[in-house]
Amino acid sequence: MISMPPGYAILNTASVRDTVAGLPDLARRLGGPPAVWKIQEIGDGNMNQVFDLQGPAGGIVVKQSLPYIRSVGESWPFPIERIDFEHEALGVQARAAPGLVPEVYRYDPVRAFIAMERLSPHIILRKGLVRGIRYPRLAEQLGDFLARSLFFTSDLALTTPEKKRLMARFAGNAELCATTEDVVFTGPYWDAPLNRHTRPQLDAAVVALRADEEAMIAAAELKLVFRTATEAVIHGDLHTGSVMVSEDDTRVIDAEWAFYGPMGFDLGAVVGNLLLAYFSQPAHASADDDRTAYRAWILALIEQIWTRFETGFLDLWRHHRSELLPPTLAPESAAAERLYRRRMASVLADTAGFAGAKMIRRLMGISHVEDFEAIASQDRRAQCEAAALSFARELMVRRAHFRSIGALTEEARQR
Repeated sequence: MISMPPGYAILNTASVRDTVAGLPDLARRLGGPPAVWKIQEIGDGNMNQVFDLQGPAGGIVVKQSLPYIRSVGESWPFPIERIDFEHEALGVQARAAPGLVPEVYRYDPVRAFIAMERLSPHIILRKGLVRGIRYPRLAEQLGDFLARSLFFTSDLALTTPEKKRLMARFAGNAELCATTEDVVFTGPYWDAPLNRHTRPQLDAAVVALRADEEAMIAAAELKLVFRTATEAVIHGDLHTGSVMVSEDDTRVIDAEWAFYGPMGFDLGAVVGNLLLAYFSQPAHASADDDRTAYRAWILALIEQIWTRFETGFLDLWRHHRSELLPPTLAPESAAAERLYRRRMASVLADTAGFAGAKMIRRLMGISHVEDFEAIASQDRRAQCEAAALSFARELMVRRAHFRSIGALTEEARQR
Protein backbone atom coordinates (compact mmCIF):
# COMPACT_ATOMS: atom_id res chain seq x y z
CA MET A 1 0.00 0.00 0.00
CA ILE A 2 1.16 3.52 -0.81
CA SER A 3 1.28 5.74 2.26
CA MET A 4 -0.68 8.99 2.05
CA PRO A 5 0.64 12.26 3.49
CA PRO A 6 -1.34 13.85 6.34
CA GLY A 7 -4.51 15.56 5.12
CA TYR A 8 -4.42 13.94 1.69
CA ALA A 9 -7.13 11.63 0.40
CA ILE A 10 -7.94 10.53 -3.13
CA LEU A 11 -11.04 12.38 -4.30
CA ASN A 12 -14.07 10.79 -5.94
CA THR A 13 -17.25 12.32 -7.36
CA ALA A 14 -18.90 12.34 -3.92
CA SER A 15 -15.97 13.76 -1.96
CA VAL A 16 -15.13 16.39 -4.56
CA ARG A 17 -18.71 17.65 -4.25
CA ASP A 18 -18.32 17.95 -0.49
CA THR A 19 -14.89 19.55 -0.84
CA VAL A 20 -16.04 22.23 -3.27
CA ALA A 21 -19.22 22.85 -1.27
CA GLY A 22 -16.99 23.72 1.70
CA LEU A 23 -15.08 26.34 -0.30
CA PRO A 24 -17.38 29.37 -0.74
CA ASP A 25 -15.37 30.95 -3.57
CA LEU A 26 -15.65 27.81 -5.67
CA ALA A 27 -19.24 27.03 -4.68
CA ARG A 28 -20.30 30.51 -5.85
CA ARG A 29 -18.84 29.86 -9.27
CA LEU A 30 -21.10 26.83 -9.63
CA GLY A 31 -24.17 28.35 -7.99
CA GLY A 32 -27.21 26.57 -6.61
CA PRO A 33 -27.20 23.81 -3.99
CA PRO A 34 -24.42 21.18 -4.27
CA ALA A 35 -26.99 18.45 -4.84
CA VAL A 36 -27.78 19.81 -8.31
CA TRP A 37 -24.17 20.04 -9.50
CA LYS A 38 -23.24 17.72 -12.35
CA ILE A 39 -19.90 16.06 -11.65
CA GLN A 40 -17.95 13.78 -13.93
CA GLU A 41 -14.43 12.38 -13.75
CA ILE A 42 -12.92 13.12 -17.17
CA GLY A 43 -9.22 12.38 -16.75
CA ASP A 44 -8.04 10.43 -19.78
CA GLY A 45 -4.31 10.92 -19.35
CA ASN A 46 -1.66 8.71 -17.80
CA MET A 47 -1.17 10.55 -14.53
CA ASN A 48 -3.98 12.26 -12.63
CA GLN A 49 -7.70 12.48 -12.12
CA VAL A 50 -9.73 15.41 -13.36
CA PHE A 51 -13.27 16.34 -12.31
CA ASP A 52 -15.61 18.43 -14.41
CA LEU A 53 -18.14 20.26 -12.22
CA GLN A 54 -21.10 22.20 -13.63
CA GLY A 55 -23.72 24.15 -11.74
CA PRO A 56 -26.45 26.67 -12.54
CA ALA A 57 -24.01 29.59 -12.51
CA GLY A 58 -21.04 28.04 -14.29
CA GLY A 59 -18.37 25.39 -14.15
CA ILE A 60 -14.92 24.56 -12.80
CA VAL A 61 -12.37 21.80 -13.24
CA VAL A 62 -10.61 20.16 -10.29
CA LYS A 63 -7.36 18.33 -11.04
CA GLN A 64 -5.78 16.17 -8.35
CA SER A 65 -2.40 14.45 -8.34
CA LEU A 66 -2.54 10.77 -7.51
CA PRO A 67 0.29 9.16 -5.53
CA TYR A 68 1.03 6.82 -8.43
CA ILE A 69 0.99 6.69 -12.23
CA ARG A 70 -2.68 6.29 -13.03
CA SER A 71 -2.17 4.28 -16.21
CA VAL A 72 0.06 1.77 -14.39
CA GLY A 73 -1.36 1.69 -10.86
CA GLU A 74 0.09 1.54 -7.38
CA SER A 75 3.06 -0.49 -8.57
CA TRP A 76 4.55 2.78 -9.86
CA PRO A 77 4.45 5.35 -7.01
CA PHE A 78 4.81 8.97 -8.09
CA PRO A 79 5.15 12.22 -6.09
CA ILE A 80 1.89 14.07 -5.53
CA GLU A 81 4.03 17.21 -5.12
CA ARG A 82 4.09 17.48 -8.90
CA ILE A 83 0.92 19.54 -8.55
CA ASP A 84 3.05 22.19 -6.80
CA PHE A 85 5.15 22.62 -9.92
CA GLU A 86 2.10 22.72 -12.15
CA HIS A 87 0.65 25.50 -10.01
CA GLU A 88 3.97 27.37 -10.10
CA ALA A 89 4.23 26.95 -13.86
CA LEU A 90 0.67 28.13 -14.45
CA GLY A 91 1.49 31.34 -12.60
CA VAL A 92 4.70 31.89 -14.54
CA GLN A 93 3.01 31.15 -17.87
CA ALA A 94 -0.01 33.34 -17.11
CA ARG A 95 2.29 36.30 -16.47
CA ALA A 96 4.43 35.64 -19.53
CA ALA A 97 1.63 34.67 -21.95
CA PRO A 98 -1.67 36.06 -20.61
CA GLY A 99 -4.83 34.32 -21.75
CA LEU A 100 -3.09 31.21 -23.05
CA VAL A 101 -3.41 29.00 -19.95
CA PRO A 102 -6.47 28.29 -17.79
CA GLU A 103 -7.18 30.69 -14.93
CA VAL A 104 -6.46 29.19 -11.51
CA TYR A 105 -9.18 29.71 -8.89
CA ARG A 106 -7.74 27.80 -5.95
CA TYR A 107 -4.70 25.70 -5.10
CA ASP A 108 -4.66 23.21 -2.23
CA PRO A 109 -1.15 21.78 -1.66
CA VAL A 110 -2.30 19.46 1.17
CA ARG A 111 -5.03 17.77 -0.84
CA ALA A 112 -2.90 18.18 -4.00
CA PHE A 113 -5.50 19.75 -6.25
CA ILE A 114 -5.94 22.80 -8.44
CA ALA A 115 -9.38 24.25 -9.16
CA MET A 116 -9.32 26.09 -12.44
CA GLU A 117 -11.25 27.53 -15.33
CA ARG A 118 -13.51 25.12 -17.19
CA LEU A 119 -12.74 25.53 -20.87
CA SER A 120 -15.75 25.28 -23.17
CA PRO A 121 -16.36 24.53 -26.03
CA HIS A 122 -12.71 23.46 -26.19
CA ILE A 123 -11.54 19.93 -26.91
CA ILE A 124 -8.12 18.29 -26.69
CA LEU A 125 -6.15 19.19 -29.81
CA ARG A 126 -5.15 15.58 -30.50
CA LYS A 127 -8.81 14.58 -30.75
CA GLY A 128 -9.46 17.41 -33.19
CA LEU A 129 -6.53 16.31 -35.34
CA VAL A 130 -7.85 12.75 -35.47
CA ARG A 131 -11.20 14.13 -36.62
CA GLY A 132 -9.62 16.36 -39.26
CA ILE A 133 -10.67 19.70 -37.73
CA ARG A 134 -8.81 22.89 -38.66
CA TYR A 135 -8.12 25.62 -36.12
CA PRO A 136 -7.59 29.05 -37.70
CA ARG A 137 -5.85 30.68 -34.72
CA LEU A 138 -3.89 27.73 -33.39
CA ALA A 139 -0.56 28.63 -35.02
CA GLU A 140 -0.76 32.24 -33.89
CA GLN A 141 -1.70 31.47 -30.30
CA LEU A 142 0.51 28.44 -29.71
CA GLY A 143 3.44 30.24 -31.37
CA ASP A 144 2.86 33.21 -29.06
CA PHE A 145 2.74 30.93 -26.01
CA LEU A 146 6.06 29.37 -26.96
CA ALA A 147 7.73 32.69 -27.74
CA ARG A 148 6.58 34.48 -24.61
CA SER A 149 6.79 31.67 -22.05
CA LEU A 150 10.30 30.74 -23.20
CA PHE A 151 11.65 34.26 -23.67
CA PHE A 152 10.43 35.76 -20.40
CA THR A 153 11.90 32.93 -18.30
CA SER A 154 15.24 32.94 -20.12
CA ASP A 155 18.56 34.70 -19.54
CA LEU A 156 17.54 37.13 -22.27
CA ALA A 157 14.79 38.66 -20.12
CA LEU A 158 15.98 37.99 -16.57
CA THR A 159 18.95 39.14 -14.56
CA THR A 160 21.22 36.41 -13.24
CA PRO A 161 19.78 36.60 -9.68
CA GLU A 162 16.21 36.59 -11.03
CA LYS A 163 16.86 33.53 -13.12
CA LYS A 164 18.65 31.65 -10.35
CA ARG A 165 15.77 32.30 -7.96
CA LEU A 166 13.27 31.03 -10.53
CA MET A 167 15.43 27.99 -11.23
CA ALA A 168 15.42 27.18 -7.53
CA ARG A 169 11.62 27.14 -7.49
CA PHE A 170 11.56 24.37 -10.11
CA ALA A 171 14.65 22.44 -9.03
CA GLY A 172 12.62 20.02 -6.91
CA ASN A 173 10.77 18.55 -9.88
CA ALA A 174 13.62 16.09 -10.24
CA GLU A 175 11.69 12.81 -10.22
CA LEU A 176 9.56 13.86 -13.17
CA CYS A 177 12.70 14.94 -15.05
CA ALA A 178 14.25 11.54 -14.37
CA THR A 179 11.10 9.84 -15.63
CA THR A 180 11.21 11.88 -18.85
CA GLU A 181 14.84 10.91 -19.35
CA ASP A 182 13.94 7.25 -19.00
CA VAL A 183 10.77 7.11 -21.10
CA VAL A 184 12.01 9.40 -23.90
CA PHE A 185 15.75 8.84 -24.22
CA THR A 186 16.49 5.42 -22.70
CA GLY A 187 13.45 3.15 -22.43
CA PRO A 188 12.55 2.89 -26.13
CA TYR A 189 16.02 1.67 -27.08
CA TRP A 190 15.88 -1.65 -25.25
CA ASP A 191 13.20 -4.23 -24.57
CA ALA A 192 11.94 -2.56 -21.38
CA PRO A 193 9.08 -4.42 -19.64
CA LEU A 194 6.37 -1.79 -20.27
CA ASN A 195 7.34 -1.01 -23.86
CA ARG A 196 4.98 -2.03 -26.61
CA HIS A 197 4.54 -1.65 -30.34
CA THR A 198 2.27 -2.94 -33.09
CA ARG A 199 3.15 -6.63 -33.31
CA PRO A 200 4.21 -8.40 -35.40
CA GLN A 201 4.09 -5.78 -38.15
CA LEU A 202 6.67 -3.43 -36.58
CA ASP A 203 8.90 -6.10 -35.06
CA ALA A 204 11.65 -5.81 -37.68
CA ALA A 205 11.69 -1.99 -37.60
CA VAL A 206 11.87 -1.94 -33.80
CA VAL A 207 14.68 -4.50 -33.69
CA ALA A 208 16.58 -2.50 -36.31
CA LEU A 209 16.24 0.77 -34.44
CA ARG A 210 17.37 -0.81 -31.17
CA ALA A 211 20.49 -2.02 -32.97
CA ASP A 212 21.09 1.36 -34.65
CA GLU A 213 24.16 2.85 -32.99
CA GLU A 214 23.73 6.26 -34.59
CA ALA A 215 20.17 6.49 -33.27
CA MET A 216 21.28 5.48 -29.78
CA ILE A 217 24.13 8.01 -29.84
CA ALA A 218 21.70 10.72 -30.94
CA ALA A 219 19.32 9.80 -28.13
CA ALA A 220 22.19 9.98 -25.64
CA GLU A 221 23.29 13.37 -26.96
CA LEU A 222 19.75 14.72 -26.69
CA LYS A 223 19.45 13.31 -23.19
CA LEU A 224 22.58 15.23 -22.23
CA VAL A 225 21.10 18.45 -23.62
CA PHE A 226 17.88 17.76 -21.70
CA ARG A 227 19.84 17.27 -18.48
CA THR A 228 22.20 20.23 -18.79
CA ALA A 229 20.55 23.06 -20.77
CA THR A 230 18.79 25.40 -18.33
CA GLU A 231 17.51 27.83 -20.94
CA ALA A 232 13.96 28.60 -19.83
CA VAL A 233 11.02 27.30 -17.82
CA ILE A 234 9.67 24.67 -20.17
CA HIS A 235 6.28 23.01 -20.00
CA GLY A 236 8.04 19.66 -20.21
CA ASP A 237 5.22 17.68 -21.87
CA LEU A 238 3.78 19.95 -24.54
CA HIS A 239 2.19 17.36 -26.80
CA THR A 240 -1.13 17.69 -28.62
CA GLY A 241 -2.91 16.18 -25.61
CA SER A 242 -1.74 19.14 -23.50
CA VAL A 243 -3.39 21.77 -25.66
CA MET A 244 -7.10 22.55 -25.61
CA VAL A 245 -8.63 24.31 -28.58
CA SER A 246 -11.79 25.87 -29.91
CA GLU A 247 -12.26 27.59 -33.24
CA ASP A 248 -10.74 30.82 -31.93
CA ASP A 249 -9.03 30.01 -28.62
CA THR A 250 -6.00 27.95 -27.58
CA ARG A 251 -4.99 27.05 -24.02
CA VAL A 252 -2.01 25.07 -22.76
CA ILE A 253 -2.73 22.71 -19.86
CA ASP A 254 -1.01 20.01 -17.75
CA ALA A 255 2.27 21.72 -16.87
CA GLU A 256 3.21 19.37 -14.02
CA TRP A 257 6.43 18.36 -15.82
CA ALA A 258 7.72 21.96 -15.84
CA PHE A 259 11.36 22.68 -15.03
CA TYR A 260 14.31 24.68 -16.34
CA GLY A 261 15.34 22.96 -19.54
CA PRO A 262 16.11 23.37 -23.26
CA MET A 263 13.69 25.46 -25.30
CA GLY A 264 13.85 22.94 -28.12
CA PHE A 265 12.24 20.29 -25.94
CA ASP A 266 8.89 22.11 -25.83
CA LEU A 267 9.14 23.07 -29.50
CA GLY A 268 10.15 19.53 -30.42
CA ALA A 269 7.23 18.07 -28.49
CA VAL A 270 4.82 20.24 -30.48
CA VAL A 271 6.46 19.48 -33.83
CA GLY A 272 6.88 15.76 -33.11
CA ASN A 273 3.28 15.26 -32.07
CA LEU A 274 1.98 17.19 -35.07
CA LEU A 275 4.14 14.95 -37.25
CA LEU A 276 2.58 11.90 -35.59
CA ALA A 277 -0.80 13.34 -36.54
CA TYR A 278 0.47 13.94 -40.07
CA PHE A 279 1.70 10.38 -40.59
CA SER A 280 -1.51 8.91 -39.14
CA GLN A 281 -3.86 10.77 -41.51
CA PRO A 282 -4.03 8.27 -44.39
CA ALA A 283 -5.59 5.73 -42.03
CA HIS A 284 -8.25 8.26 -40.96
CA ALA A 285 -9.35 8.91 -44.55
CA SER A 286 -12.94 8.38 -45.61
CA ALA A 287 -14.82 8.16 -48.89
CA ASP A 288 -15.56 11.87 -48.58
CA ASP A 289 -12.10 13.00 -47.49
CA ASP A 290 -8.81 11.31 -48.34
CA ARG A 291 -7.09 13.67 -45.85
CA THR A 292 -4.54 14.82 -48.46
CA ALA A 293 -5.46 18.47 -47.97
CA TYR A 294 -5.52 18.03 -44.22
CA ARG A 295 -2.02 16.53 -44.23
CA ALA A 296 -0.84 19.61 -46.12
CA TRP A 297 -2.58 21.80 -43.51
CA ILE A 298 -0.71 20.03 -40.68
CA LEU A 299 2.66 20.65 -42.34
CA ALA A 300 1.72 24.28 -42.94
CA LEU A 301 0.67 24.49 -39.28
CA ILE A 302 4.12 23.28 -38.16
CA GLU A 303 5.77 25.94 -40.32
CA GLN A 304 3.43 28.65 -39.04
CA ILE A 305 3.92 27.76 -35.37
CA TRP A 306 7.70 27.83 -35.75
CA THR A 307 7.63 31.10 -37.71
CA ARG A 308 5.32 32.75 -35.16
CA PHE A 309 7.58 31.53 -32.34
CA GLU A 310 10.79 32.67 -34.04
CA THR A 311 9.42 36.06 -35.09
CA GLY A 312 7.90 36.74 -31.68
CA PHE A 313 10.93 35.54 -29.74
CA LEU A 314 13.40 37.59 -31.79
CA ASP A 315 11.20 40.67 -31.61
CA LEU A 316 11.17 40.40 -27.82
CA TRP A 317 14.93 39.90 -27.77
CA ARG A 318 15.57 42.97 -29.94
CA HIS A 319 13.44 45.20 -27.71
CA HIS A 320 14.54 44.00 -24.27
CA ARG A 321 18.01 45.05 -23.27
CA SER A 322 19.65 41.75 -22.36
CA GLU A 323 22.58 41.30 -19.97
CA LEU A 324 23.91 38.90 -22.60
CA LEU A 325 24.92 41.70 -24.97
CA PRO A 326 27.83 44.03 -24.15
CA PRO A 327 26.82 47.70 -23.84
CA THR A 328 28.59 48.54 -27.10
CA LEU A 329 26.53 46.08 -29.16
CA ALA A 330 23.18 47.55 -30.19
CA PRO A 331 20.27 45.07 -29.99
CA GLU A 332 19.19 45.92 -33.55
CA SER A 333 22.66 45.96 -35.10
CA ALA A 334 23.78 43.63 -37.89
CA ALA A 335 26.16 41.90 -35.47
CA ALA A 336 23.36 41.24 -32.99
CA GLU A 337 21.23 39.86 -35.83
CA ARG A 338 23.96 37.30 -36.57
CA LEU A 339 23.80 36.21 -32.95
CA TYR A 340 20.02 35.92 -33.07
CA ARG A 341 20.10 33.80 -36.23
CA ARG A 342 22.80 31.51 -34.88
CA ARG A 343 20.79 31.02 -31.73
CA MET A 344 17.63 30.20 -33.66
CA ALA A 345 19.56 27.70 -35.81
CA SER A 346 20.68 25.95 -32.62
CA VAL A 347 17.14 25.90 -31.23
CA LEU A 348 15.82 24.52 -34.54
CA ALA A 349 18.36 21.69 -34.47
CA ASP A 350 17.31 20.85 -30.91
CA THR A 351 13.67 21.05 -31.98
CA ALA A 352 14.22 18.55 -34.79
CA GLY A 353 16.12 16.15 -32.54
CA PHE A 354 13.65 16.29 -29.69
CA ALA A 355 10.76 15.94 -32.14
CA GLY A 356 12.25 12.67 -33.36
CA ALA A 357 12.85 11.41 -29.83
CA LYS A 358 9.29 12.23 -28.79
CA MET A 359 7.90 10.43 -31.85
CA ILE A 360 9.93 7.29 -31.19
CA ARG A 361 8.81 7.06 -27.57
CA ARG A 362 5.17 7.19 -28.71
CA LEU A 363 5.71 4.44 -31.29
CA MET A 364 7.80 1.91 -29.38
CA GLY A 365 7.83 3.02 -25.75
CA ILE A 366 5.49 2.83 -22.78
CA SER A 367 2.86 5.43 -23.77
CA HIS A 368 1.19 5.68 -27.18
CA VAL A 369 -1.17 8.16 -28.83
CA GLU A 370 -4.73 8.15 -30.10
CA ASP A 371 -3.58 9.26 -33.56
CA PHE A 372 -2.47 5.66 -34.16
CA GLU A 373 -4.35 3.76 -31.46
CA ALA A 374 -7.67 4.79 -33.02
CA ILE A 375 -6.76 3.00 -36.27
CA ALA A 376 -8.65 -0.29 -36.22
CA SER A 377 -6.58 -2.14 -38.82
CA GLN A 378 -3.24 -3.19 -37.37
CA ASP A 379 -1.75 -3.50 -40.85
CA ARG A 380 -2.82 0.03 -41.78
CA ARG A 381 -1.69 1.39 -38.44
CA ALA A 382 1.72 -0.26 -38.73
CA GLN A 383 2.18 1.13 -42.24
CA CYS A 384 1.64 4.68 -40.95
CA GLU A 385 3.77 4.05 -37.87
CA ALA A 386 6.66 2.68 -39.94
CA ALA A 387 6.79 5.88 -42.00
CA ALA A 388 6.70 7.99 -38.83
CA LEU A 389 9.40 5.88 -37.19
CA SER A 390 11.72 6.17 -40.17
CA PHE A 391 11.39 9.95 -40.27
CA ALA A 392 11.76 10.24 -36.49
CA ARG A 393 15.11 8.47 -36.70
CA GLU A 394 16.26 10.96 -39.36
CA LEU A 395 15.16 13.91 -37.23
CA MET A 396 17.34 12.74 -34.36
CA VAL A 397 20.40 11.62 -36.28
CA ARG A 398 20.42 14.45 -38.85
CA ARG A 399 18.99 17.20 -36.66
CA ALA A 400 21.67 19.75 -37.61
CA HIS A 401 20.87 19.18 -41.30
CA PHE A 402 17.54 21.00 -41.05
CA ARG A 403 18.47 24.65 -41.63
CA SER A 404 14.87 25.85 -41.89
CA ILE A 405 11.49 24.64 -40.75
CA GLY A 406 10.53 24.40 -44.41
CA ALA A 407 13.35 21.93 -45.01
CA LEU A 408 11.98 19.76 -42.21
CA THR A 409 8.40 19.79 -43.47
CA GLU A 410 9.51 19.21 -47.06
CA GLU A 411 11.38 16.07 -46.03
CA ALA A 412 8.29 14.87 -44.17
CA ARG A 413 6.23 15.52 -47.29
CA GLN A 414 8.54 13.30 -49.34
CA ARG A 415 8.08 10.29 -47.02
